[in-house]
Amino acid sequence: MDKREQRMAKRLNVLESIWGSKLILSDEEGVDPDSRYHLLRELDINGRHYALLCTDEEPESDAYVFRVTPCGESYRVEHVEDENEWDEVADAIDEMLYFDE
Repeated sequence: MDKREQRMAKRLNVLESIWGSKLILSDEEGVDPDSRYHLLRELDINGRHYALLCTDEEPESDAYVFRVTPCGESYRVEHVEDENEWDEVADAIDEMLYFDE
C-alpha cells in the first residue's frame, strides 16, 4: 500500500457535483443571509463525509469544518461538536495539507 492509500482523508466531490462550489446553508427557520459559503474541499475521513467551507464575504478567513450526512434525497451539513471527532478531522486535514504541498 503506498502513502496515498494510507492517508486518513480521501477527497470527495459529492456536494460540488450537485450544487457547485457556492453553498447557501439554511436551518429549520429558513435561509440566513449570512450563511453563504464557498466549498473548499470535501473529505471522507474514516467513512464519514466532511466539508471545508469559508464564508463568501471573507474568502481569506478561516475555514469551517462541517459533517455531511445524507438526509432523504439531499444532504445535511452540521457543525462538528464532538471534540474527539473534531480533533480527528483536524489531524486528517493537517496530513492532507502536508501531502498536497
